[in-house]
Amino acid sequence: MIENVIAPGTYFGIFAMSFIASSLLPIFLEPVVASLPALGFPLMPTVLVISTGATLGSLTTYFLGRGSEAIAGRFNKGGIGERIHGWLMIHEWIGTIVVFLGALTPFPFEVVTFVAGFSRFPVRLYTLGCFFGKLLKFIILMLFGKVMLSYFL
Repeated sequence: MIENVIAPGTYFGIFAMSFIASSLLPIFLEPVVASLPALGFPLMPTVLVISTGATLGSLTTYFLGRGSEAIAGRFNKGGIGERIHGWLMIHEWIGTIVVFLGALTPFPFEVVTFVAGFSRFPVRLYTLGCFFGKLLKFIILMLFGKVMLSYFL
């Protein structure tokens, strides 16, 4: 039974893949997610596992940005960190929507993640926006893969 949990083609493998792809490594997860219905993975459990792994992987970049005063300190000489923090914190929901939309799009989300961490955006709001943005993106991708599979079969 434990072999079915930790094998590469199971939920643990999908979780690990989404965790690694959502950290700093430039791996595009979208084509893999769209192909999962062809492998017989059901929609909701798979999307929840992938979204959880991707959110936790993004948190590594968030905390890297949060502790990066030495790395990004040269950008903060003009007070850009405080200005970004002010923009994100005008209304906390605006920052959450920015994170949500960034997680929803296929462009490199690590930029938004690093800036959110660097500007000290609250981690609970970041996690909320990131999880639901990725959840919606992966639902759309898996439904797209399912439609394409039914089209070609």
